[in-house]
Amino acid sequence: MFHKPLGAFVFLMGVIGILAVAQSASRSVNAAGLLASSQTPTPTCGPSTTPCKYIPLPEPKQIKFDQAAVAKIDLKGFPIVPTITSNVSAIYAEALRRGNNPRVFSKIGDCITATPNFLESFYRKDYALDRYVSLQKVIDYFSRVPARGNAAEFDSFGNPGLAAISGFNAAGVLDPIWSDPKWCKADESPLSCEYRVSKPAFALIMFGTNDLKSIKPDEYDFYLRRVIVQTVNSGVVPILSTFPTQPGLTEKSVLYNQITAGIAVDYDLPLINLWLALEPLPNKGIDPENPTHMTKPQSGQSASLAEADLQFGYNVRNLVTLQTLEAILKVVDPDGLK
Repeated sequence: MFHKPLGAFVFLMGVIGILAVAQSASRSVNAAGLLASSQTPTPTCGPSTTPCKYIPLPEPKQIKFDQAAVAKIDLKGFPIVPTITSNVSAIYAEALRRGNNPRVFSKIGDCITATPNFLESFYRKDYALDRYVSLQKVIDYFSRVPARGNAAEFDSFGNPGLAAISGFNAAGVLDPIWSDPKWCKADESPLSCEYRVSKPAFALIMFGTNDLKSIKPDEYDFYLRRVIVQTVNSGVVPILSTFPTQPGLTEKSVLYNQITAGIAVDYDLPLINLWLALEPLPNKGIDPENPTHMTKPQSGQSASLAEADLQFGYNVRNLVTLQTLEAILKVVDPDGLK
């Protein structure tokens, strides 16, 4: 996989002005009293909209960021595995219309995503489902389908991805300087390159671990919105995720996760609440010797879903990711899981 040290780059991201988090439609975010902003798209789905209609999203604008309102978002009010709304079906239909592969997903993120411990074991058939045997249908759905065209070596589980790189933040994935020249065009960002090359119907997106150390909250909000808008406008279903609490940065971790949750609500997108799933775990699922990585069993079997192994961060992330993919497929392609 292609890696470049981000070093000084991530500290140069403070050039963007004061930006925005917009209103939320969930009960937890409504309780925070967030107000609509000019960068939040007009909802195209709802009780009065049947069927839900796909409409390309406008680029986010730089407006005043209301951190106090965002800080009222109750992260514990979001389930670990999301409820799937009709907006997902609308984006999925657009994916099919564009010829994106319904049996391919992309992995977008930093080192917690760009690791063999996240999903790769399902490609290598080195996993144990234990009591979660229903997830075998999800694994079968995406297995053996090349993730970069018919000649690709990997399926989605094994594909290292062109937009999942150690050191990434939400700004870096949009910058062509970090693209792999073997696969990507000149002036093509890692995100654009990944979507063009892999043509996925879904994207697993998690940032925050590096962002809270390198860019301000308003910048994180702005760049993550840009990632979401580009994803939806590429006909790809974004599956957002909160990220693990960083040791010594608990309050900041909560704030950046609140931003993530608010964005998921604003755009009516599924959110895996990994933060909540990891809270009861020892060290909150984070490796104390390397806090930018999660824990795994001594056996190294990060894809074991046995009860004893679900005390480790990567194992839990693998479980809730498969459960979320299952929830989505039950809505968009229920026959595919039979």
